[in-house]
Amino acid sequence: MRVNCPNCESKAIITSRENQSAGVADLYCTCTNTKECGATFVTTIAFKHYLNPPSSDTARLAASLIRQLPKNKQLELLNI
Repeated sequence: MRVNCPNCESKAIITSRENQSAGVADLYCTCTNTKECGATFVTTIAFKHYLNPPSSDTARLAASLIRQLPKNKQLELLNI
């Protein structure tokens, strides 16, 4: 992950991280453009959503949905 300085847009270094909650953290950063900027700042990073859920979640959901079907539909899905 790359963080840029909000002042000069130069690359910044993450110096520490403080978790605020599950999926949300404050990143403490320092600008690498020390001659002209040298700003230190805090930015927040947060988990938003999955583009592709973990396979274990997908398999568990599929199994749950299949169990709710009548037996003949379950067998039909399995081509038996």
